[in-house]
Amino acid sequence: MDVIARLTKPIIQSWLPNTPNQSDYQKSSNRFVISVLLSTFTYTCVLIVISHLFLPLQPQGKVLIIRFSSILISGILLALFTIRFGGQRIAALNIFIATLSAGLILVSLQTGGIHSPVNPCVVAIPALASLSIGALAGAIWGLIVIIAGTLLFVTANYGYAFTNIISPENMAVAEFSSLLTAASLTLFIIIYFEVSSRKLNELFNAEHHKFIKLAHRDSLTGLANRRYFINEIETAIANARINKGTFCVLYFDLNNFKKINDNLGHHSGDQVLLEFALRLRKLNRSSDLIARLGGDEFCIILPGLNDAEAIKQKIHHYSQMLDTPLLIDNTPYKISASIGYACYPEHGTDYETLLQVADQKMYQVKRGQNTDIRDTLRSKA
Repeated sequence: MDVIARLTKPIIQSWLPNTPNQSDYQKSSNRFVISVLLSTFTYTCVLIVISHLFLPLQPQGKVLIIRFSSILISGILLALFTIRFGGQRIAALNIFIATLSAGLILVSLQTGGIHSPVNPCVVAIPALASLSIGALAGAIWGLIVIIAGTLLFVTANYGYAFTNIISPENMAVAEFSSLLTAASLTLFIIIYFEVSSRKLNELFNAEHHKFIKLAHRDSLTGLANRRYFINEIETAIANARINKGTFCVLYFDLNNFKKINDNLGHHSGDQVLLEFALRLRKLNRSSDLIARLGGDEFCIILPGLNDAEAIKQKIHHYSQMLDTPLLIDNTPYKISASIGYACYPEHGTDYETLLQVADQKMYQVKRGQNTDIRDTLRSKA
């Protein structure tokens, strides 16, 4: 199966329209149509060869197959050019279905009308229309098939005898060939549609996950954004409440960040934020969650941490990470951050209170006030 796919892919690609900005769904749908057209073209060519070299057909039977094949191949080529140069997938499918129907009607009228062995092939017409265009197209083409079959039935019922060029000894071969053709075409349509649907579903899921990830991430730093952080801190509160656990929230605010933006420009400010986020990640445990709440404010959830000395040590480590100057346009700059913290459940049992406490303590550090918590330190530039 993979070998066939590799061999046919270049041929299918060569017939794809040069339409810019095509979605993956449109590309997959176009490949499906082109695959149906090329497969039917190949099948028709094989039918011509077999009927002329291996089947004991009368001359008029061979002529009928040539006429049917000519109609069908003309429709296939017209449909291929329509999708290649016009990019009109639905129009191409309708052209193909119309010529296939016309060819089947021609054969049916000369092989017994309502009793023709080729009639089972018409089941592929509404199936193809439904799976490749839509339910409405399938219903319309199904109605056309019903009307054509009804006309054949009524005509035969009124005593009109259709010509049947198939000799009695070849009737079994004709019936078998017709059933094989109908089953093969229908099976191909269903299998290819199923494979395409799976691929489209995989693409959809991948794009969906990508969208969800982007919706939860800060566009500049790639850290969690405020919305995702709030969801996670609420989850941490719920888990801690059930398991009687604890966690700590650190609140960071870069000092004099506005001056960097004003003096060096927002591009330099973005560089500072990116470097700061990178350094936070380096000290991050796998269980910790870092988020950018907005501007120059960052938060970290530290699960299982509520010991004052341990928090003091942790804040000290984060402070030390800024000792190395940042390079902005090849110029070293030293920055500092004020850090506050809050613990669950000591300082609050909901996320608003925890963030408020951590924010207040951060501002106490920023204002240079001595607090009764010796474990909040100011990062020094």
